[in-house]
Amino acid sequence: MKLKSTAIIALGLIMSAVAFSQEEKVDSLNVHEQRITSLEDATLQSKKLKFSGYIQTEWQSSQIDVNGNASQDMKVGAGANAAEKADAIATPGSSFNRFGVRRGRLKATYTDNGCTGVVYIDATEKGVVLKEAYVAALDPWAGILTLKGGIFNKPFGYEIEYSSSSRESPERSRVIQTLFPNERDLGGMITLQAPKGTPWSVLKLDLGLLSGNAIGLDSKSKKDLVAHLNYTNSTPTFKYGIGASMYNGYVFQPTRNVYSIVDNVFKVDSTSTNKNGFANKQYYGLDAQFSIASVAGLTTIRGEYLFGTQPGSGSSTKSNDFSISPAASPTTTTTSVLGTDGKTITSTSTTVTVPSAVITSDAYLRKFTGGYIQLSQDIADTKHTISVKYDFYDPNAGISKDNIGAALTADQKAENTAATAAKRPTTYVATNKADIAYSTIGFGYMYRMNNNVKFMVYYDMPLNETSAALTTAGSDFTSALKANLLTVRMQYKF
Repeated sequence: MKLKSTAIIALGLIMSAVAFSQEEKVDSLNVHEQRITSLEDATLQSKKLKFSGYIQTEWQSSQIDVNGNASQDMKVGAGANAAEKADAIATPGSSFNRFGVRRGRLKATYTDNGCTGVVYIDATEKGVVLKEAYVAALDPWAGILTLKGGIFNKPFGYEIEYSSSSRESPERSRVIQTLFPNERDLGGMITLQAPKGTPWSVLKLDLGLLSGNAIGLDSKSKKDLVAHLNYTNSTPTFKYGIGASMYNGYVFQPTRNVYSIVDNVFKVDSTSTNKNGFANKQYYGLDAQFSIASVAGLTTIRGEYLFGTQPGSGSSTKSNDFSISPAASPTTTTTSVLGTDGKTITSTSTTVTVPSAVITSDAYLRKFTGGYIQLSQDIADTKHTISVKYDFYDPNAGISKDNIGAALTADQKAENTAATAAKRPTTYVATNKADIAYSTIGFGYMYRMNNNVKFMVYYDMPLNETSAALTTAGSDFTSALKANLLTVRMQYKF
């Protein structure tokens, strides 16, 4: 009987141990499954977030022309100092050189359920600036309409949106740099394009409503309208695209004086309603791109042509660019008064300077033309590419070269004298160096060491329009200026 009781107890203990072991095994499996699920969720989330970017470090050497200026495409360093300029003027053809980080870009992109958020910064020795910050949402029904809002590339032409990490020349063409400083703007945009693989996917329409102040603070209720219609198609060996663009914008007029070209000089329209009004900024553009693959390698040709009306100042044709923040050191005023209870009451107010205060000059309206054409040739199936580019920009197409800077006629001077006596705005103003046209020929070589590293050597030769009337120091354009530029760049893309 005793033996039987012992056996029963032992059997019970064994069964309890087995049951406990099975329960522990089940719990362990649950824990592992939970851990695996958590890891899968974390991996899925990490796939939605992507970091990318590139670094361009370069050495540049530019000639200094007779007016003491270097090439406008010398973007690194602090510019020539007084000694270097003096040496260049004394020794024509002299140059100076600088090292610098041209671009240090870092881009964070998060994509989920057809929506994308992007933050894009540029970090160099000059500081850290915001380049892009936007949200884009694709319609979940047909996949045709995309809404975008924030800071993003202006949808005009081809070169603006063509990444600086892929471009075969160090900088964009002169006309693009002049009309579209920073290439980006603040606003909203819709994109219409059918899903890939469908017949209508070859067409794409971008339509944007922008603040018109580059990437700075919005300072006016009037908004700029920009549109780009593009058609692209391809075969196994041939790819091509053509597009048309339109930009209709506004520039604030702080004064009543608006000047336009009449008989080779600027003539004023001083209608009182001009003050605090807006000058129209109208651009039109055509672009085309062709790529052909052959035994000689990939051959690519790109080009754009732009024309329109550009409101500028008397000394510059560059678009207004309010890519500045309010004053870094705001004005703070502290006021102390004696209250009814005999105690001192202190109040503080802060005043900041807003970007709209930047525009203070009269408006000058100019008809312009500009564009570029570029040929790039891969050398067979190697990692080497050579390219040649020609670009041009005529800021004032309504006046011939030798009339730029020409003195006013006796009658025009007489009218100015009468206007001054009557306390009216100056009637006529002569043109100046801001109206000089430029063209540039550039030659480049690229070596793609691997998918991440690329080397570039590029030589720019700008050529200015000459005028017999512009002879003063600092504005001598009687002959071709020498401001050639050599750029040596190393790029790492990740």
